[in-house]
Amino acid sequence: MTKRTVTIYLTFIGLLLLIVLSVYIASFLNRKPDSVSFDSSRAYADVQTQVAFGPRIPGAEGHAQIREWMRAELEAAGWVVEVQQTERMGHPIYNIIAKRNAEPPQIILGAHYDTRMIADNDPDPAKRAEPVPGANDGASGVAVLLELARSLPNDTVPVWLVFFDAEDNGRIEGWNWILGSRAFAEEIPVQPQAVIIVDMIGDADLNIYLERNSNVAIRTEIWSTAKKLGYGKQFINEEKYSMEDDHTPFLEAGIPAVDLIDFDYPYWHTIQDTPDKVSAESLQAVGDTLLHWVTEQ
Repeated sequence: MTKRTVTIYLTFIGLLLLIVLSVYIASFLNRKPDSVSFDSSRAYADVQTQVAFGPRIPGAEGHAQIREWMRAELEAAGWVVEVQQTERMGHPIYNIIAKRNAEPPQIILGAHYDTRMIADNDPDPAKRAEPVPGANDGASGVAVLLELARSLPNDTVPVWLVFFDAEDNGRIEGWNWILGSRAFAEEIPVQPQAVIIVDMIGDADLNIYLERNSNVAIRTEIWSTAKKLGYGKQFINEEKYSMEDDHTPFLEAGIPAVDLIDFDYPYWHTIQDTPDKVSAESLQAVGDTLLHWVTEQ
């Protein structure tokens, strides 16, 4: 083989490698999100972090700490964070709102970040005055939203992530349920096409039934997405509960809303609502489903 032949051969090989590399890069950049885009291990770590802050009762140190932590995580993921600071029933309200730009939201994904001040459902009467750790009831929804903040593609329809305050202290003197979401719905002038609430969705034995008050068309889309992804066991296509939850104020305002909630949770409002009752697999089922549903809009 002559020197000229070797040169031509090497040039040909180099061009071939360049073409293959270009095709690979183009394929990588244009790929659609898949199930590994939502990192459930990181979401589960976020559940543990929240519980480690202690009670996230409005006014408590853990409540202030989690607000700053959520802001830092959201900003690190490229979101702009605003705080709706208001008051209901004499209590300060801090709703955390994450946006990517100034566009009004087409979709709002929401979860409450506060925890209940008393474990009044605990089987041990001596424990009922203690605060609820809130691993599933509070932390699981926040964890899914934070991981969606990291994994949602930039080119989705306009999405806001809203972390609602003061949801969980109804049936306590001087309080009521869903104060934060009511304040948001009453004071923030937006008209999204859909509001999706995630609440108590980390139960290791996850069974999310169709919530009766939720918008039928949107919940049908979400359940269909879950089934296509292989999460039909977790998203059960049957109605079971009618919930007063953070979706309620939006429904009352004429905004289509859906509540994703597993209310068959034996540790609800007890001191046993701890991270060991939550699983990364459950967080994956919900996060992956919402990731795909949003990107399909």
